[in-house]
Amino acid sequence: MKSFIPIYIVSVLLGTNTLANNQSSTAEDVDQEITINRLSKIPQGANVTDTSCEEIGTAGFNIRYRCTITWQ
Repeated sequence: MKSFIPIYIVSVLLGTNTLANNQSSTAEDVDQEITINRLSKIPQGANVTDTSCEEIGTAGFNIRYRCTITWQ
């Protein structure tokens, strides 16, 4: 049982390091393309790892888009 403790500690540290290197930005607007375009201004040398959007219904049957872009 004690032999698994170092393996557990290393896996936690590696997982934390991976999460720490990911950064993201979220914005909301009425047009999905404009929202993604605003978010695409990421730090120089960074690589986009994920882009996702969700539709949000508002009063009066209007639709807004909440988009998130993640980079490393």
